[in-house]
Amino acid sequence: MTVTISPLPRDALDRVAGFSLPPEQAQFSGLPARTMDDAPPDRDGHVIEEDGTPVGFFAIDRGYATAHEFAEAGALGLRMFLIDRRAQGRGIASAACRQLAGYLARAYPDRALCYLTVNCRNPHARRAYLNGGFTDTGALYHGGAIGPQHILRLALR
Repeated sequence: MTVTISPLPRDALDRVAGFSLPPEQAQFSGLPARTMDDAPPDRDGHVIEEDGTPVGFFAIDRGYATAHEFAEAGALGLRMFLIDRRAQGRGIASAACRQLAGYLARAYPDRALCYLTVNCRNPHARRAYLNGGFTDTGALYHGGAIGPQHILRLALR
């Protein structure tokens, strides 16, 4: 299995249009088209592929730090990370998370940090992020719609 990450322009969202999530995960992440339809211009889509087939998606918010006071100025924000339900259970999320620091450093060479929040009721996602190099700040974000979230950060340099 070869897992790769690459930019996904807004006009190519049809590549990930058939994705779905199990109900217990759908509360934590939006699907790509909905995520990007109303997104601000500083939100970029990225596709995760397994052996050349799209199996996942995430968005990067370049303006994350202006909306989240816990993030240092200029920090990126990882949003809506998901693996299509048909591709789950094969280690793709962990493999993609392990690539994030290097990938984001190359894609956003002027940025040094990336943050995300992960719901306290989503331990599997939190574990994948931690295994991928994110560190838990020890603080919680209480601005989410479905409860408190752990604040994680990833050094890109």
